[in-house]
Amino acid sequence: MMRCPNHQNRIVSQSIGYCPECLAEGSERMGHSMEQHRRLRQDEALVGKIPSDGQVVCGECSNHCKMNEGDTGFCHLRQVQDGTVVHKYGEKAVVRWYFDPLPTNCVADWVCPVRNQKIDQWNSRLKNLAVFYGSCNSDCLFCQNTSYRQMMAQGEPLMTPQELAGVADENTACVCYFGGDPSCNAKHSITVSRLLNENRQVRVCYETNGKISRKYLNDIADILLQSGGTIKFDLKAMTSQVYQALTGTSNEAVIRNFRILAEKGFQSENTFLVASILLIPGYVGLEEVRRIASFVAECDSSIPTALLGFQPHHVMSDLPRTSRKHAEVAKKVAEEEGLTNVRIGNRGLLSLAEYNYQ
Repeated sequence: MMRCPNHQNRIVSQSIGYCPECLAEGSERMGHSMEQHRRLRQDEALVGKIPSDGQVVCGECSNHCKMNEGDTGFCHLRQVQDGTVVHKYGEKAVVRWYFDPLPTNCVADWVCPVRNQKIDQWNSRLKNLAVFYGSCNSDCLFCQNTSYRQMMAQGEPLMTPQELAGVADENTACVCYFGGDPSCNAKHSITVSRLLNENRQVRVCYETNGKISRKYLNDIADILLQSGGTIKFDLKAMTSQVYQALTGTSNEAVIRNFRILAEKGFQSENTFLVASILLIPGYVGLEEVRRIASFVAECDSSIPTALLGFQPHHVMSDLPRTSRKHAEVAKKVAEEEGLTNVRIGNRGLLSLAEYNYQ
C-alpha cells in the first residue's frame, strides 16, 4: 500500500497521491487528483472537466456547466446549439433496467417499508424495477458501477419515459433510480414516476449523489411523499477538498439539498431520507465520519445512516477493503454525534486489514 509522502502512517491511493490533511493544505496537491480525473475521462472519450468558462449555463443539475456554442456538458446529455442548451436525445435518457424480486438489497434495506411488509402473505411475486441511468455528474475514482461511462460516451441504450414506465406490471411494487446517477436525469425520472403512479401506488426511491437541480428537488420530494418512497444520499465526505479529490466535483449543493430534504422528511410517515457513508480507507476515517454524522444529526438525529464497506475498484483498487475495526469504531463515533439509527451495511465486505483509520 502506498503511503502519504508527508505522513508515513497514512495509506493513500496512487490516484490521489496524498492524505486528507495534505489535500486541505494546498491547491498544488489537489492538482494531482484533478489531473487524474481529467486524464481518465479524456481517455474514455468523456468531457474532461466541468465546463466553466462558457456563456451558456445549463440548469439541469447542480454542476451548472458553463458552455460555449457546440460544447457538451459534463454528463454528456446536453450541448449548446444556437446559443441554447438542448437535450442531445430529446425526451429520451441513456438507461437500462431490470427487475429484482422483493425483498431486495439496497442501502436502506433495514428501514424499507416494502421489505418490512409480510410479502409472502401479500404477493410472493412482488418486485422492484431497478433503473440504471447511464450518465453521471460526478466522477468518483472508486466508482462501483463504471459501466455507465461507456453508456455515457456512446449514448445508448435510449428510452423515453413512456417506454420505461411501460415495462412495469401489476407485480411492480417499487422503482429505484440509480446509476450513474439520477440527478442528471431528474426530469426523465420524474415523468416516469408520475406515469407509474397514474392508476396505482408504486413506491419511488432514489439512490443519488445528491447533486440535483433546485428546480427539480421539490417535484422529487413531492413524488416521494405521495408514493411513500425513500431518497438515499451518498454523502461521501464533508471536507470539501476530500470530496473534490474523490469525485472531481463540489459538495456544496449536496449539503444544501440534504438540508432541504431533511426538513421535508418531517412530513412523511415513512422513511423519507437516508444517509450513507462509504468508509474509504485513508480518506473517510473517524474524523471525516464525525463531520458527516454531526451534519446529519444537526439536520435530524433520527435520519437512518448506513456505514458501507469499501470494495477496491476503478482507479482506487490499490486500497484495502474497509476493516471491521474501522466500521465498528465509526459506528460508535456516529452515535456519539447524536445519530440514533446507524447501521453497518455489507458486512461481508469487511476485512482484517490493518491501517490508520483515524
